[in-house]
Amino acid sequence: MTPRALWLGLACLGVVLAGAGIGWLTPLGLVLLSAWVLACLWDWRSAPDPADWRVTRDHPPALALGADNQIWLNLWVRAPRPCAVEVRDETPAEIECRPTLLNVALEPARVTRVGYIASPGRRGSYAFGRIVVRTAGPLGLWRRQVAVPAGEQIPVYPALAAIGRWEGLVRRGALQEMGVRSWRLYGEGTEFAGLRDYAPGDDPRRINWRASARMARPMTSEFEPERSRPIWLVLDCGRLMAGGQAGLTKLDTALSAALLLAWVALFRGDRVGALAVAGDVVAEISMRGGRSHYRRLLDGLVAVAPQPVDPDWELLTAQLRRRQGPRSLVVLFTDLGDPRVARELAAAGSSLRPRHLPLVVTQRDPVLERASTASPQDDRALYRRAAAVAYLEERSRALRGLRSLGVMTVDSGPEGITPQLVNRYLELKGRGLL
Repeated sequence: MTPRALWLGLACLGVVLAGAGIGWLTPLGLVLLSAWVLACLWDWRSAPDPADWRVTRDHPPALALGADNQIWLNLWVRAPRPCAVEVRDETPAEIECRPTLLNVALEPARVTRVGYIASPGRRGSYAFGRIVVRTAGPLGLWRRQVAVPAGEQIPVYPALAAIGRWEGLVRRGALQEMGVRSWRLYGEGTEFAGLRDYAPGDDPRRINWRASARMARPMTSEFEPERSRPIWLVLDCGRLMAGGQAGLTKLDTALSAALLLAWVALFRGDRVGALAVAGDVVAEISMRGGRSHYRRLLDGLVAVAPQPVDPDWELLTAQLRRRQGPRSLVVLFTDLGDPRVARELAAAGSSLRPRHLPLVVTQRDPVLERASTASPQDDRALYRRAAAVAYLEERSRALRGLRSLGVMTVDSGPEGITPQLVNRYLELKGRGLL
């Protein structure tokens, strides 16, 4: 019922009630009230029914976590005249949408697009339901609501915009804009990379005599480190990775960095596998190469979430030993907030050292860093600063312990973890350490 219908109905009812004092108004009021009921019924029947609607939803193949994703609704209605429509999409509670109610004017037999912004707060696969449309009849007395079936599952992936940016910067040769340095060092590997003119000081053993004869000048061969090196991405899904900021957990940030590293490694010809560990191994993607493998990694890791347990690093080392593969770069994404867990991680990293190359990736907490340097104004602030200082000192001690055991580390804030991780990988690759 519209406000217009409500006021008209109240007016007809008032005429009926006025008949208590003026008798002839009673039958008039009843006639008006009957006419009002019939008009509302006709108006409801004249509004478009479910068979008159064609509604579809357009969206990206996957929504990006913590980002604004545009979703479009395409509306088509069979009606004799333009009509004003209210539209609402049945979205999951975990996804914040704005606006939730859309108003649009539809032209008959023409497709109209109207959009809203969806901001997911968690990764996973979510069910979108019906699309509900409500339109008034030609008299504007009654609204007819229709729920158009449009149910579908839409996955929410980590924010992967960095991959598209990486591709663009690679094409332009401008990776420095992303904070990534070039580590392509020649002469330290055995994989042929090209030819160049011989320069004084070059190793004479690198002279390519066949090419020199063809070019009529000395030419030397360039080599780069071998491709198809194995890389294991290990994600800590324990309780310490549940913290974070700006609506993203530390695990979300680590997963985004891990996926970009996987894309870069696959792009450069390496093989990548992944393990997600909590009290047990919660996800495993076998090691493969090729860019098509990236989708397997994405689908296999998209649903991992922090669990209220600590990771079993001893179990992880046993899993890696069981595979008995070649020397691998083992990248462990974790947190050092608990001294006991840090000691277990150090023992695991040390046990990996003889065969593999461990690299521990941790995230600094900007909130704690600010709290450790803030000027306290009261006892509570003083206690907060002391706790933050003690936590950061314990964390620094754990990092120094890892480095003293020969375990490499990358320690950065959430914004800098991805470029620092890619830089370290390219450095190791360029120096032939993998």
